[in-house]
Amino acid sequence: MLRAFFGRHKTASTWARSILHDAAHALGLKILTIHVPNQWAGHATVGDYVRAERPDILVMTNVTQAQFETLPPLRGLNVIRDPRDIIVSGYFSHRNSHPEQLMGIVWEELVEHRRVLAEVDVEAGLLAEIEFSGVFLDPMCEWNYANPGVLELRMEDMVADPYAHWTRALTHLDLLVPGPFDRLRNAACTWNLADRRSTPRVPALARRVLPRVPLRRLPQAYVAGALARFSFERLSKGRRPGRRTCTATTGAGWQGTGATT
Repeated sequence: MLRAFFGRHKTASTWARSILHDAAHALGLKILTIHVPNQWAGHATVGDYVRAERPDILVMTNVTQAQFETLPPLRGLNVIRDPRDIIVSGYFSHRNSHPEQLMGIVWEELVEHRRVLAEVDVEAGLLAEIEFSGVFLDPMCEWNYANPGVLELRMEDMVADPYAHWTRALTHLDLLVPGPFDRLRNAACTWNLADRRSTPRVPALARRVLPRVPLRRLPQAYVAGALARFSFERLSKGRRPGRRTCTATTGAGWQGTGATT
């Protein structure tokens, strides 16, 4: 059965994508990431595109309920966040740092929005951000939070206790099964991921020429390792969850309530 992750803009989706892509590599699974409708051009629905591509894991950002209903049966995760934090996080990110191009596709709306944010003060900028972020917030309002097979998670809870919630998430996706052979699975997982690491150097080089070991489920130890490799501090180059720096208008630091990735 298809496994799927549904993220929302500014709900730590980069963090989740990093862990899921890593897990897919360890297990030898095909993963498909979809950000914009242009990616399924030529197909009537995103569901038709997914059926044609036949991924093992699907990652979709800003999915709508209507799009979800076209997908094949799946086990999924849907992560949401307090809309107020999405607005504040979005304001600073869209003004200062968010890429204007993703997967070769220019986000034209962000280019114009960033120009507007650069010309106004924080209060006016936040009002502009509310309007701009409607495209992300509306699908959250319209979402059916009782979709079959979908585990609903809050980003705030995942940041507060990442080990417990990622264990729950990966178990729900049937990617992780703790058991008596965990040490063997951990050794196989470490080997399979060696070509994605720079150290230890010898296994990393050897793995690039030697095949992966068959592995159907991740070991329990994978969770702690993945959280260390893909910590918020590493992904944000040292910034802690909730810390945003407003250099644009006030020049002052600003302390928020949750991770901003």
